[in-house]
Amino acid sequence: MSIFIRIWFFYGLIILLGLCFMSYTFNQQVKPNVRQVVEDTLAENANIIAMLVAEDVYENKVSTPQFDEKIQNALNRKMNANIWQHNKKEINQQIYITNTKGTVIYDSQGIATGQDYSKWNDVYLTLQGKYGVRSTRSNPYDVNSSTMFIAAPIFYQINQQQQLIGVISIGKPNSSVQPYIQRAEDQLFRQAIWITLLSLFLASLVAYWLKHSIDRVRKYAQALAPVNQTPYFHSAKELNQVAQAVETMREKIEDRAYVEHYVNTLTHELKSPLTAIQASAELLKEDLPLDDQQQFATHIHQQSQRLRSLIDRMLLLTRLEKSRHQLEIHQFDLAELIQQVLDQHMSQIQNKKIQCLLDLQHPCLIQADHFWIQQTLSNLVDNALDFSAESAKILISLHQKTNYSKSNHQTEIQIFNEGTCIPDFALNQVFDTYFSLPRPDTQQRSSGIGLSIVKQVIEQHHGKIQIANIDTDQMAKLKPHQQGVLVSIQLP
Repeated sequence: MSIFIRIWFFYGLIILLGLCFMSYTFNQQVKPNVRQVVEDTLAENANIIAMLVAEDVYENKVSTPQFDEKIQNALNRKMNANIWQHNKKEINQQIYITNTKGTVIYDSQGIATGQDYSKWNDVYLTLQGKYGVRSTRSNPYDVNSSTMFIAAPIFYQINQQQQLIGVISIGKPNSSVQPYIQRAEDQLFRQAIWITLLSLFLASLVAYWLKHSIDRVRKYAQALAPVNQTPYFHSAKELNQVAQAVETMREKIEDRAYVEHYVNTLTHELKSPLTAIQASAELLKEDLPLDDQQQFATHIHQQSQRLRSLIDRMLLLTRLEKSRHQLEIHQFDLAELIQQVLDQHMSQIQNKKIQCLLDLQHPCLIQADHFWIQQTLSNLVDNALDFSAESAKILISLHQKTNYSKSNHQTEIQIFNEGTCIPDFALNQVFDTYFSLPRPDTQQRSSGIGLSIVKQVIEQHHGKIQIANIDTDQMAKLKPHQQGVLVSIQLP
């Protein structure tokens, strides 16, 4: 189960438990509180009415039609009161009066007159000078069928003394207050639904944000690209600490892996020339003819040069990989740089009697890192010379094109060397680090680092590089029916 579902589920469970608690609290507190308010009102009314009917009770007028008419007119009085959006139109109360013995002498409903109510709590407690109250259900199975009765003593001044002459009890059905309780329940239920939906929506947002943030940290931890930027989260200190810890761990792991890979590769590459140097050195200890001594000395010199070239290339690769974000970009003339690179290789060009054909646009200004572009061109010229036959031709062209749809310039470099084509199986591997093909003249392999450096430099300059076999029929300045390799570079 995903963390999104878990957070959403447990948050929803908390909301549900909260609603159940609110419902329980409502039933245990709200309803009794409403009835307490009703009881308070009835107690006040009972005492007021007890004062008003005291004289009629003393004079035995409560059994007369006139008294009953007066009470009935009061109870049947029409109302038009809008109480908390509930339209109340009639009075829902019942009145009965007992004498000091608890016998009913008046009942507003006309059904309890003459009955003995001395055992009912409201009358019984009031006659004893206590607060009298009772609640009686007309239907034992229906809680809303109960009626609350509040009694008050009737006192009358006789011989300048207050004497108890009876009890008046006012009853009010609980069903009359049920609309207010029901309305409160309905309103609470509607608000609870909205709160629940809003809470679940907010919980979904929080859960999604947390899941998305954790996924970002996970993807960052799984990514191997050194240029991958550490994710940052606003108002999430803990996630930022986790991301920083992952960044520190990744740096240590990558550095360690890089060092291990670097050492293993260097050890593997150095083994072959060192073995050749050791073998030649041991043979030189013997008494050999001068020609053999010179041959082995030359062999040692060649292998030493190979070692130096390998070390220089690996140091260069290390420098490139550690300075991905530190390219020194400035403007220079690329045509002039190409000419400088060719001048540095002039001895090799003359030794192999290579004919260099140049088609350079002057000037050709670009924004790039001068050092790395120079290394790139030098590596490509090295390869072109190594794989070119003696007296072959090398064509180097340089042109700038304007892309009007994107409003920018594109510089294109093409280096064609006439010679052996690249085998089909190797075309997709030539830019892989440590992959190389044997040179046609010596059958020796290079370190396999040069073209890897070339590709990385071009990509860091947001350019593209391609290498392909091509017929010289497509190159206008070369003789037809010959083959070679074409390297094409596009720089923005």
